[in-house]
Parts: sequence; structure tokens; C-alpha cells
Amino acid sequence: METMAEYLAELVKAGLEDRKAASLPEGVSVREIVKISEENHMDYLLLGALLKTDGLSEEEKGLLREKVLGSMLFTGMQLQELKKLEERMEQAKIPCQPMKGARMKFYYPSPFLREMSDIDILIHGDFMEQAAVELEAMGYVLQQKIKHHDIYRKAPGIVVEAHRAMYDRTVDERQYAYFSDLSRAVRRKGFLYVYDFEAEDFYIYMMAHMAKHFYKRGCGIRNLVDIYVFLEKFGGEMNADYLQKQFAGLGLTAFTEHMEKLARIWLQGEPGEAFYQQLFDYMQGCGIYGKDENGIWNRFCDAQPEKGEKGRDALKRWYWFPPYEYMVLYYPWLSRNPVAGKFLLPAAWGIRAARGVVCGRGKYKREMLRQIDASQIGVRQDIYRRLQLHFH
Repeated sequence: METMAEYLAELVKAGLEDRKAASLPEGVSVREIVKISEENHMDYLLLGALLKTDGLSEEEKGLLREKVLGSMLFTGMQLQELKKLEERMEQAKIPCQPMKGARMKFYYPSPFLREMSDIDILIHGDFMEQAAVELEAMGYVLQQKIKHHDIYRKAPGIVVEAHRAMYDRTVDERQYAYFSDLSRAVRRKGFLYVYDFEAEDFYIYMMAHMAKHFYKRGCGIRNLVDIYVFLEKFGGEMNADYLQKQFAGLGLTAFTEHMEKLARIWLQGEPGEAFYQQLFDYMQGCGIYGKDENGIWNRFCDAQPEKGEKGRDALKRWYWFPPYEYMVLYYPWLSRNPVAGKFLLPAAWGIRAARGVVCGRGKYKREMLRQIDASQIGVRQDIYRRLQLHFH
């Protein structure tokens, strides 16, 4: 892999192994590492390792110390709040399941090595109203109800996302149905109402959640570290046949195989073709939550074979005049009568354009359309086609 990717891998491994990393290579700056770290929420892991290296200026050390200390303090507060939240739900007899980073961080050598922006917790069954009462008693204030979760905030910036469902139904019905079956969770030892997944099911959900983000907006390189850490800890004991069957049923086989291979190439030095450098570069540029402009690629790459300048023209046409199959997802009234709906497609395009102007939507996509290099269109097409995320 290229120099930056190789040095990021060195910092990740040094952080996980609690050893001193090699010094900055020529052509890589502290500021570049800090930027990547901020975008991917990896301050403690990357910058903590970088801080221990030789050859840094006092100014650089001061910057890194500030970032690492900030990460430590915030993670410490989150850990305290997570513990209180689990205990509160247990005492209130509210079945719940901490999700995503709220469990993944405990599989790292230290929970401080794996940052999270908020605390995700699934509330089982019909207990959302009761959970809301408990959260408010803990000092949290409801900020927003969106789709499948409610967002609560508490000073100084602690956020809890209370999920009523584990998966977003609007992304993929098949995975929504699969993760709506809560019977796979098991009671945590010492608790009656706090549940966790066992290793196989946690890994399946981890990859499904990663795939969802990749499909919608792209996702960052911290996900690759999660894969590496989890497989190092549990890979040898998980049921491979069970994993293979579930991933196939969810349409995630190709995605999982490519991401596991990329993690091995990046963090274990396995050889790989140029495609994986392109995939890594795309993910590094996405940042932890992806970017709005990347939302165009999933369906465009399925529909359009053109590359180069023809690909650029096709991308612009697709953005301004999306096909019926895309528009019906956002304007379901088109589907009431499929034949009539196709005749009404221009009206839906007009509504979409007007909303974009009034609400400021799509500005990042339009900026990307103006700036993207024609060759990169083919790269993105190749990435999304190989990963085979055919959600519906």
C-alpha cells in the first residue's frame, strides 16, 4: 500500500500492541495524521501512538497531547454514563441491548482505544416510553425522534441514541426483518434485562451496519480496525458455516469478503491488487460517517456502464433525472399505479429540484459533480459493483 496507508497501519498496530511506533516517514506530516484521525474518530489510537514517536517538535507534541487528553476525558465520561444507563435499565426492568461502539470498544485491548460519538442502546419490545422516563431522570433531554431511534443529549455533550429497532427499514427490508428477531441476543452474565449478542451475531450485525453506511454515504477506515480487532479476538472460535449462511442470506457475502481482505492487506501486510488501494483511499476520504455526496453511487453504479467522459455525462443525467426505480423510493405515490407513475416522473423530478433549492439539499452532490475527475467515476463504479450491495 502507499506510504500514508502503511504508516497509519503502523500507528494502529503500535496503539493496539502498546509499543513504540516508527517515526514519521518522509512525506507524511503530523497535521495530515491529525486530520485523518479527526475525520475517522481515532484520536486516542492514532495520535496516542504518534505522540510516543521520536523526532516530534514541542509544538507537535503539545497538539497531540491536547487531542489525546480530550479523547480520554470524553471516553471516560461515556464509560461512566454507559455503566449508569445499563444499571438504570436493569433496575427499571427494561430489556435493553447496548449496540455498536458501546460493545465494540470492550473488545479492544482498552476501551479508550475505540472512540464513539454517542451511546447506542436498543430498547426491546414496548418499553420506549418507560426508557424515556428513565433517561430524563438521568438528566437527558430529548432532542429528536428520527426513523428508528430517539436522540437524547446531556451536558457536557453526552448523546444517547435509544433505538426502537436495530436496523433502518428504509435501507433494506431483508436486513430489517432479520434484525427485528431479537431472540439471538442472550442475557449478559449478572443481569436479567441487559442483553448482548454472542460473537457470531455481533459480527454479523457489525458488518451489516458497516454495509448500510457504505451503501448510503460511504464509511471510514476505523471500521477496518474493528474488523481486525474482532477477528483477532474471536475469529478462531466463531462458527464459519453459520456466518457464511447468514451473510449469504443477507446479501453481504461479497462485501464482507472484500472488507476482511482489505483489513488483512492494510494491517497484516497481505498482498493485494490495486483495487484495494483504491477502496482504502475512498474509505479514508469518507470519514467516519461518510459524505452526503457519496449517496449517489450505490444505484448509479448498478445502472450505468459508461466510464470516462461518457460516465461523467451519465452521472450528471442520472443525478438530475433519476430513473423511476430510484424516484419511487422517495416519492412512493409514483408506485400507486406503476404505468401512470412513469408518466408522472417529470413532475416528481420538478418537486425534487424545487425541494433541493428551497431546503439546500444536494449541494454537496452538485459540487462533487462539478469537481470529480472522470477517471474516478470508473473507480467508484468498480468499487460499488464488486461489493454487490443490492439493497431494497
